[in-house]
Amino acid sequence: RMYQGVICGVLALSLMAGAASAADANAPAADQPAKPEKMSPLSGTPVNSAISGGAIVPKGLLLSALNFSYRDKDDIVDDAGLGARTSEQELYLLKLRYGVTDRFELAFVPGYLSNHRDSYGSTRADHIEGPTDFALGGTYTPFSQRLGDPLSLGLTLGVNMPTGQEGPEHLPGGDVWSYNAKIGVTKVWHPNHRVDWDLGFVQPTETGNQGVRKDTAVAMTGSYHYVFTPNFDVGLEFTLENSKDWERNGVSMKNEYTEMYVGPTMNFCMPQWNMWLGIGAFVPVVR
Repeated sequence: RMYQGVICGVLALSLMAGAASAADANAPAADQPAKPEKMSPLSGTPVNSAISGGAIVPKGLLLSALNFSYRDKDDIVDDAGLGARTSEQELYLLKLRYGVTDRFELAFVPGYLSNHRDSYGSTRADHIEGPTDFALGGTYTPFSQRLGDPLSLGLTLGVNMPTGQEGPEHLPGGDVWSYNAKIGVTKVWHPNHRVDWDLGFVQPTETGNQGVRKDTAVAMTGSYHYVFTPNFDVGLEFTLENSKDWERNGVSMKNEYTEMYVGPTMNFCMPQWNMWLGIGAFVPVVR
């Protein structure tokens, strides 16, 4: 099976305590030279919802981001349609991030998934939807560029909770406890360049929906953005993921996979509203 294209968009709203707080959070450290004023606080933010980088939300501030991803699987190539159908998938993720201290943040990510699958052979078309397994985690930053370090380094630990839907029509392996860990790096070169990079894994701890037990999934993500003005930047982003074989009722499903998606993105910043809109288009280069 192959996804011919993936279209992703993100709409994010940062809820600041006020304009003064937003300005203070992005001001250079006292012992740092003043930076050229070409980047806004939200310039260069990754559009791909999987990319976090090493930067966190400043102390006392809340950031909310609504990520929307549309995925269209319109070609069946591996098994001549035996048990496979084309589908359209819509994924919504609400990211809530709060700065507990200048070096530690908490994040809560509820999600909602909608699948439209067409008929093939004796199967019927259907539409299924429901919540995903919600995520909760914390990130510690031993290095923070905002506080005067040369870059931002984030170390994340989290859990995914069994909030997904059950039943044969819903996605296999969901509705389980999982744990995850990630290391992220963010580097900003004022006034034009920003790089974000992550490497992490997710490990389910039990058998989930449809009797399926997922195995370790390892993902690496990254983005580079060039900032043209405080209100506009463009970038290139990627996601590379490998998942080991799953098991159904103790038998290997032999479905290990490696996927890589790459694509251009752009951000439109609206600092007067502490808000930005990002749009990207991602296509498979390895599957």
